[in-house]
Amino acid sequence: MIRMILVELQKLKGSLALALALLAPALPGFLAFLSLLNAQSSPRWASVFGEFVLPLWALFLLPMVIAAFTTLVGQIEYRTRGWDHILALPVPRWQIFTAKMIVILGANMAMTIFVLVYAWAGAALGGALGGHAPIGPIPWASVSERVGWLLASSTMLVVIQTWVALRIVSFVVPLSVGIAGTLVTLAVAMTRTDEADWFPWVLPQRAMLVPDPLPVAVLGGVGGAFLLALMVYDLSRRQFR
Repeated sequence: MIRMILVELQKLKGSLALALALLAPALPGFLAFLSLLNAQSSPRWASVFGEFVLPLWALFLLPMVIAAFTTLVGQIEYRTRGWDHILALPVPRWQIFTAKMIVILGANMAMTIFVLVYAWAGAALGGALGGHAPIGPIPWASVSERVGWLLASSTMLVVIQTWVALRIVSFVVPLSVGIAGTLVTLAVAMTRTDEADWFPWVLPQRAMLVPDPLPVAVLGGVGGAFLLALMVYDLSRRQFR
């Protein structure tokens, strides 16, 4: 399994998926830079992360970036006809797809950490140039806790996007799924309804808003684990062309 994970990581080198994973998380930091550059007062670091950066990432950017990232990862095999080779290896098929999922979940975690780093750098630079640097201590404990809830709640979303990207040849379908899911999330946020709290794309947003995110994180994590088992079973029986 470790060897398969290393192979998947090797495939990312020089790919658009790796470039996306490194650059896309910088967008919240860039927006924080612009906001602090034109701020009329100094915000607290707690509000920069808790009220701006993480909610923005959870509501819109994370679902779209995951849709694009999983699509690019899936296209690595389809574009190069790599399925013929990788499925011929003397390795159980379930290990191949599980390794891909582990790498994608790890990339989701890494991108969220990059969001925090870029946001810290962008807010600090924008505040220094604009004369209103963020004040107060950075609440790393609470930020880390919220990141944990966010990652757990997004598991089901990540698995669904990966499943679609690996199962369907066309890159249009997984991208369309991601766009549709994100639009539903935006509609839920605008209407402030709680009727769609079960929807996978809504769960990360809910984890950032509700007073007790544990049920949301459990739903996303357990649902993601269940769907992962179904995904591995389905893909292991499929003939790829």
